[in-house]
Amino acid sequence: MTAKPHLKVLFKRILLTLIIIFIYILGTRVPLPFAEITRQYSSLMNDTSISIMSMMSGAEFMRLSIFSVGLNPFMIAILIIQLLMITKIFGFDALSMQQVEITQQIIILIFTIIQSTLFTVSLNLNSHPGKKAIIILILSAGSLLVNWLCFMNIKFGIGGTSPIILVNILTTSTPTLINAINKMETLPHFGIWIVVLAIAILVIVYFWIAFSHAYYPLKVINTSLNSHSDPVIIPLGLNMGAMMTYMMGMAVLTMPAMLTPYFGPNSIFNNLTFQAVTSTVLAFVLFYFFTFMQFNPKDQAKALRNGGCYILNVRPNLPSQKYIRKVLWIITFPGALLTAFQLTLGLMGMQLLHQYAGFAIIPMNVVMITMFMNGIKDQIAILLFPHKYYKLLKLPTPKRTMKP
Repeated sequence: MTAKPHLKVLFKRILLTLIIIFIYILGTRVPLPFAEITRQYSSLMNDTSISIMSMMSGAEFMRLSIFSVGLNPFMIAILIIQLLMITKIFGFDALSMQQVEITQQIIILIFTIIQSTLFTVSLNLNSHPGKKAIIILILSAGSLLVNWLCFMNIKFGIGGTSPIILVNILTTSTPTLINAINKMETLPHFGIWIVVLAIAILVIVYFWIAFSHAYYPLKVINTSLNSHSDPVIIPLGLNMGAMMTYMMGMAVLTMPAMLTPYFGPNSIFNNLTFQAVTSTVLAFVLFYFFTFMQFNPKDQAKALRNGGCYILNVRPNLPSQKYIRKVLWIITFPGALLTAFQLTLGLMGMQLLHQYAGFAIIPMNVVMITMFMNGIKDQIAILLFPHKYYKLLKLPTPKRTMKP
């Protein structure tokens, strides 16, 4: 019965993830003490894209709860750690995994306090400084608890950070979408618009699933094989950096967005064009950053050389590295362009569509949900992989022989 242990592991992981989701939902329903939604704070949430940013990055600014800051510090910490790994500043690439985890936790703590302070300031409370300090402390503790739950889910659960962000997206965007649909009832041919909307969502889901599985076939020759053998295909994904770009882009843009009301209405930070350009540039930078993180040309060229392989019609070492980098820049450009468009449309939707702003976040929400569900499905498939072949791995039981 070799199948049972694998199923038990899967059930335990799913159960832990469900418990974590339950704790997170429960925490988002615990109100933040000494705080209330003021008119200025409501205006800040409704007239800017902060609510969308927080929703996509694991925070929840629309509801004042102990978990309002959420996973934002975790996202920023991941980005900083990866930047340090690439740039090799302070010999960071030589650190052990334990040292990297400690550094990441320190960064999370620092940004948790910063974001909790910014969030408290944005509430514009007329409270005693002592009460404000308590609010900052509670928000920081709540965010650290969410980050710990996320770490536990990464190690022992299913989906990593995906379940918490999925819950955030569904609970936050659904009321916004329903509100936008209700406002459409005044339009002529309301039923036709609903059908068009449903078809558009299905098209987006189908297209994004197909696009996420699309790849460029990098042909590689293995010198250990027969000279007449066909080249080995290494698939280079066209959309490798999309998911991390959405989450990190939202997390990075949240902090400056919270400060924009304090620069005045005529500030460049409140300019629609400036915001659109900033989000577009950031999307391109992050997309290519995470693409090259997942498929580093230098590491791949080195791995090919050490494995006795070379790219068809390309010399090993530096020429292979340059070729891989050039191919990645070209083939991932459509993915970077689509990601930048969806990110900018989602953030600028409130300013562009006004009362129908809920529709602006549909493409981004659908893409995020599709990618997260695909990731969870792939992880479950990996855990179930031994179960499919347990009969081949099962040893025959020896027959008992009767002693004379």
